Amino acid sequence: MAATLENRRTFIVLLGLAVLVKLGIAAWLPLTGDEAYFVFWGRHPDYGYYDHPPMVGWFLAALLAAGDATVWLRLPAVLIMLFIGWAVYLLLRGTDPVRARLAALLFWYTPVNLAGVLVTTDMPLILWSFLSALCFWRGQATGRGGWFLAAGLLLGLAFLSKFFAGLLGLAFAAWLAWHGGGWREGGRRLGLVLAGVLPAVALNLAWNYFHCWDNYLFNLLNRTRGAAFSPATLAGYGGVLLYLLTPPVIWYLYRHRGALAARLRDATGGVFLGLALVPALLFLALSLVKNIGLHWLLSFYPFFVIGFAQAVPAATLRRSLAFMLPFGLLHAVLAGAALAVAPEGLKFLGESYKSVVIGTRMPQMLARMGAPADAVLASDSYALSAQMAYHAGREVPVFGRGSHHGRQDDIVTDFRRLDGRDFYILAENPTDHNFAWYFDQYTLHRLDVAGTRLYYGVGRGFRFERYRREVLADVMARFYAIPPWLPHAPCYMHQRYGRLPER
Repeated sequence: MAATLENRRTFIVLLGLAVLVKLGIAAWLPLTGDEAYFVFWGRHPDYGYYDHPPMVGWFLAALLAAGDATVWLRLPAVLIMLFIGWAVYLLLRGTDPVRARLAALLFWYTPVNLAGVLVTTDMPLILWSFLSALCFWRGQATGRGGWFLAAGLLLGLAFLSKFFAGLLGLAFAAWLAWHGGGWREGGRRLGLVLAGVLPAVALNLAWNYFHCWDNYLFNLLNRTRGAAFSPATLAGYGGVLLYLLTPPVIWYLYRHRGALAARLRDATGGVFLGLALVPALLFLALSLVKNIGLHWLLSFYPFFVIGFAQAVPAATLRRSLAFMLPFGLLHAVLAGAALAVAPEGLKFLGESYKSVVIGTRMPQMLARMGAPADAVLASDSYALSAQMAYHAGREVPVFGRGSHHGRQDDIVTDFRRLDGRDFYILAENPTDHNFAWYFDQYTLHRLDVAGTRLYYGVGRGFRFERYRREVLADVMARFYAIPPWLPHAPCYMHQRYGRLPER
């Protein structure tokens, strides 16, 4: 195995295999609800969106100008991971070509990278964060202020991808506090980083000022309600690290802890290891009260691979890769098997099976519903609406209160204009709603597809005023309660529907 992994030809073959695996999964995996939601963003270009900053919407808007095939929309997710792995190789090649090849393969064959092809906000975040860290590292190596300014500009693009970029900014600050060449020089370098970030922050603040502070209400208030200390969330974070890093790598981290600590004392050589460690510790603190998702760590994982490869012996890298290669390929095989038998072969998934059916059978569901072009096609959730819109090629608003996630439709849909219209509403569990109350006439139909059951309602004569008083009033009270001390332009929800009392 060792001789094989050191062979350049084997490296090229394994790179080609990784490309084929990623393209195959990208082509055959049905579009998920989250991805369809971001496609919805791309069809409505803006400088901000309800849940997150706009970068993935910008990526998709550019791609949609040329087509909307699933593999085409996922191409950036494929190419970004391949590019970063290649950059890891180039970064390490000058000092040790064998170590460089091992590190690049270790990155590519990590399961979340090999099988990960989804179009999400993490896709551009990973790209810009990585490029920002490269510039920061060059700044530390040369002391030139231009590199720190470039790191800040790229960090700003990462911030416009996802707010988790702020953790990378904190990692920069922590590293400069320790290895910035003294408080004065460290402050100068950090000031240049901040100067680069400010335009992106200002753009985001401007969008939020004119859009009800949606990003901050969602991320800081609506999605954090009920957060409290839980040993389960802490254990969950441990499980995420165990899966991402794998048990052998975690053992080698412990075994070579002295070499890793020595690397961290190097102001330039320890940059990448430090940029991985600081966010990991911050996530550890956050995991005391909140579940930490695997995708939260992805933009920092390349830094770990580089730092790990720089600190441990090449033999340790070989043994780590000897585990990671089959582990990653096993995920690819399982993904291929699941796609081959989907959806009926995945009934053992229980409640999750319904999501599989929705992802693979949406065109059939739309055909069965038979909504005419002059009727409003809708659903009771953002995931359903987004997938319906992708396959139907038309706007599909969310009907009802929905959840705190995915409320971009609040910006796009003006229910005043739908007064009196007929609706066809797809729902997973209609007993959760009383949609008949908002129509002159309402009939409910079963929709049995691939061994699972959904429902769709046909509503004649939408009663907007009743919907406004009952549903929209509650929506505004729950999701658009802007703190009185926060300055803002007129909120679009209040402009459309008035300030109604909380119900």
